[in-house]
Amino acid sequence: MIIIIESGSTKIDWRILDGESVKQFITEGFNPYYHKQALLEGYAEEISGKILKDEIKSIYFYGAGCSTETNYKIVSNALKKFFPNAFCFVYHDLLAAARALYGNESGIACILGTGSNSCLYDGISVVENVPSVGWMIGDEGSGTYIGKLLITDYVRFTMPDDIRNIFETEYALDFEKVMNNIYTKDNPNKFFSSFPPFILKNINNKYCYDLLMRNFDDFFKYQISKYTDYKNERLAFVGSIAYHFKEQILEWGKKNNLIIGEILKAPIDGLLGYHLK
Repeated sequence: MIIIIESGSTKIDWRILDGESVKQFITEGFNPYYHKQALLEGYAEEISGKILKDEIKSIYFYGAGCSTETNYKIVSNALKKFFPNAFCFVYHDLLAAARALYGNESGIACILGTGSNSCLYDGISVVENVPSVGWMIGDEGSGTYIGKLLITDYVRFTMPDDIRNIFETEYALDFEKVMNNIYTKDNPNKFFSSFPPFILKNINNKYCYDLLMRNFDDFFKYQISKYTDYKNERLAFVGSIAYHFKEQILEWGKKNNLIIGEILKAPIDGLLGYHLK
């Protein structure tokens, strides 16, 4: 038996493989940069009580924040405590995206969710990574970046009046409330990332469509165009933004002569296929 774990700050998806049988569990999220080891230990203890834990031979953990030796040990120690017979492999979420999207083939793997990231994958490992640098100065292509573009246009009065009226009515916003959410409340990134549903709902409005294309153009400019021989590489996507704006990504790719491959909502199903092979 093996366990495949895909972990983010919001939720963890656990898949237990026993031959062709698959069990699925969902727990709250974990990121070693933000959470203590005890939190993951609690989740591992919960899952271990639902399965034959001594029969688990290998654990493959893919998670945000797992690119350093310190964080690797935090995750590994937490899991080994409750699955003592298992070999534990801990990987960054970029490798999860690459394996889910490409398997043993090569290409550029793109994560477009609340945040964004990307890498060049050679079919075995990540060989190049252009740093996304986070929501404050980067994360182009992400839900947070879409919200930043939208709010910037709103407070600078460059948003057309027709969509501005709809926006203000739907969110009960004005200039003062926006400034308050950005500069006095905690986690302004969550405020920014709450607006992609508005763009999706109004995607037939020219302004909303153009803003989304600007978002993808910036992702290309600051991340994709930096990769070696990017013009001849496939681009494949995973994440909520990629999934919900799939049609627009395909249009954007065609317009820019890019090779667009698979688009997945989450990497876990692709990882399941990868490890079943």
